[in-house]
Amino acid sequence: MISKELLEILRCPMDPSRTRLRLADDHLVCERCALCFRIKDGFPVLVVEEAILPAGCDSLNQLPCQRESRTP
Repeated sequence: MISKELLEILRCPMDPSRTRLRLADDHLVCERCALCFRIKDGFPVLVVEEAILPAGCDSLNQLPCQRESRTP
């Protein structure tokens, strides 16, 4: 289980300055882009290549936080 203190400081590695992660069952989910990170042996695995993409996204480039950063 992730402690409340740790959850308060964790951020999504795709946009750490503007995102928070929330606990959902046995995963952490980015509140902004919905990227889903596993928790293994009580530790979050914040490796984006191992994360589960949200529905409708086929690649990391399609995440809302990535599309917004490319918009002029």
